[in-house]
Amino acid sequence: MKISQMFTLALVLFFFLNCSEDDTITTPPEEQEQVESDADNEETDAKNEAENEDETKEEPIETIDISAGLPANDLENHPMQDVAKPGYLQTIIDPSFGTTIRRISNAANGQVIKPMYSTIQAWNSDETYMILYDQGNGVHQLLNGMDYTFIRNLDDISPDDLEQIFWDFNNPDIFFYIDRQSSDLIKYSVSSKSKDVLVNLAEISDCSGNIGSGNDVQMMSWNSDIIGFRCDNTSAFAYRISTNELISFNLNDVEYTAPMPLPSGNGFYHGTQIYNTTGGPEKALNESGIEHSCLGKLVGGGDAHYAIAFSEGPQGGCLGNIIAHDIAIGECFPVISESQGYPYPLSGTHISAVSHKNPGWVAASMMGYDQDGQSLLDQELVIARVEKGNIQVYRIGHHRADEDEFDYWGEPHAVISPTGTRVIFGSDWSGDEDGKSVDTYVVELPAFE
Repeated sequence: MKISQMFTLALVLFFFLNCSEDDTITTPPEEQEQVESDADNEETDAKNEAENEDETKEEPIETIDISAGLPANDLENHPMQDVAKPGYLQTIIDPSFGTTIRRISNAANGQVIKPMYSTIQAWNSDETYMILYDQGNGVHQLLNGMDYTFIRNLDDISPDDLEQIFWDFNNPDIFFYIDRQSSDLIKYSVSSKSKDVLVNLAEISDCSGNIGSGNDVQMMSWNSDIIGFRCDNTSAFAYRISTNELISFNLNDVEYTAPMPLPSGNGFYHGTQIYNTTGGPEKALNESGIEHSCLGKLVGGGDAHYAIAFSEGPQGGCLGNIIAHDIAIGECFPVISESQGYPYPLSGTHISAVSHKNPGWVAASMMGYDQDGQSLLDQELVIARVEKGNIQVYRIGHHRADEDEFDYWGEPHAVISPTGTRVIFGSDWSGDEDGKSVDTYVVELPAFE
């Protein structure tokens, strides 16, 4: 090849290589930064979305078997025996059932210190705090939830009624109440004693009368998002905190009672009826009337309504000391009834199904007709694991309470703890101390640590 030809070829190759490099697409620095920023934003959005999904998912509940050491479905008589009233923070062993009962209040003669009500959780979400009511002084007491020592009087709050204090189901430092004077829905911090006004319920409902939850009060929904309330006896509502939503109900008779949210938040109970999330009627439960009852859950997590029934429902059946209603399908089945060998429903029965960390466990206190504690269920405390086809009932003590001296205030109103490992109740302690004062006691089950 001639030198001139070689030189020409070299030029062609040089030109080709330079052109190839010039044709390579390069992104300007500012555009490259924008591309990287968009990629980062997409990654962040995806991460936030995943985190939000995780937050909205319900954590699986690890239930506790609280039946250890307790005989199931025992139908034998275990007559109540005289036993000295335990000292403050001291225990006795119930001689009929072998369980540990501790006195956790120190009422003076003529004084009443007891649980708020069987349908209202006494303990906070992790059971480190608890609330009792001092009837003589008209004030709620804050106690250590584990060792029961007195912390302080909650004299800086004024709920519409003594039962209407609702612990947050997740945050142990928070409870909610409707202020009696202002009708504000208040979120209260125990540690800081601070009050966060969430909404004025009178303003959003255009109510010029009394705002409150009324009779047969139940807890808020178990995500602490929905509360039911009524305006005098004329109208009824619910409020959803997360969306600032007012739900109105068209009721023939308010009965001085607000529709109560189901634990799931997917409906409401009022006067034997179930209403949907928009306030419309959905179904009627097979109940002959309104009796002492409590909203809760079944084993497995389905919404349930537990009630005493002294007569059959309109569709027949559903008669017993504790009847469970599976709200999803509108079906009822007995927990304690004559068909299982128990007596006819006892007077003064109150049910507590607020064991939200152990759904399907309930507690109840029965006063009885003779009130001498000599026969099955008379003057007794029970717990039960409620699963259709596999009901387990455990009798855990005598409460030794009556209405002779203190009327309503003498009733035990047993309350089960969030984990179900403890049950509190009020009692004037039949025996030598009968009728002198009403104190609060706790049954500490073997599963309690």
